[in-house]
Amino acid sequence: LFFQHYPDSAVWGPMHWGHAVSKDLVSWEELEIALYPDSLGYIFSGSAVADTRNTSGFGKVGQTPVVAIFTYHNMEAEKAGAPDSQSQGLAYSLDGGNNWTKYENNPVLKSPGLKDFRDPKVIWNKKRHQWVMTLATYEKTLFYASKDLKSWTFLSDFGKNYGAHGGVWECPDLFPIKVEGAEEEKWVLLQSLNPGGANGGSGTQYFVGDFDGKKFVLDPKFETQLKKGPQWVDHGRDNYAGVTWSGIPEKDGRRIFIGWMSNWDYANKVPTK
Repeated sequence: LFFQHYPDSAVWGPMHWGHAVSKDLVSWEELEIALYPDSLGYIFSGSAVADTRNTSGFGKVGQTPVVAIFTYHNMEAEKAGAPDSQSQGLAYSLDGGNNWTKYENNPVLKSPGLKDFRDPKVIWNKKRHQWVMTLATYEKTLFYASKDLKSWTFLSDFGKNYGAHGGVWECPDLFPIKVEGAEEEKWVLLQSLNPGGANGGSGTQYFVGDFDGKKFVLDPKFETQLKKGPQWVDHGRDNYAGVTWSGIPEKDGRRIFIGWMSNWDYANKVPTK
């Protein structure tokens, strides 16, 4: 598990990537910090993949690269009013995630002039033999494709006229899932937003549809359901910005999601040390 982390305080600050490991997803051992801020900015949310095909070229004989894809946030640029203070960077590990090397040609994806341009969730699309990045902007989700994790091509966008828009869209996730009791496969798009959640503050909505390798299109039945109101992952206040793991053994069959147990309405005021 890699997570957004400020090691010097219990409130928000210059973000790093924390690192923890578990055998059962219940008991966790916190390890050394994985990624530190640098001249390109703080380390915001993202994802990591095992590049088993070594498409990135980062691997060596007998060593599968784990590649982290994350958002750089340049605070100085933001304070100066720049519309492109966020970009996407890479880092890789050849020892399973313990030690990291940042890619020398970061950033790999610059903002096209959007203030909110972050939280890349990357998966391997088996049918298209390419990586797909799902990225959040203020009011919609963007999709990009890559063969090597380094060069990215814009595919499409989704969501401007769908779902809840009471706040900024963040931390998306896109994945295929089998329809229960059938051979049919659907794609699910998770999309967090803040504020505007079901019970105030932070919340996570979902969309069900099809993804052809380029566009995400809502399933007609789900679109009818969506007209009745946003579809929430849950209605509690303490489950935000969650994404799912890739690479769970197919015989297991589950999709496992982990989220942030807090809410931006009171995140900086939690009575704890």
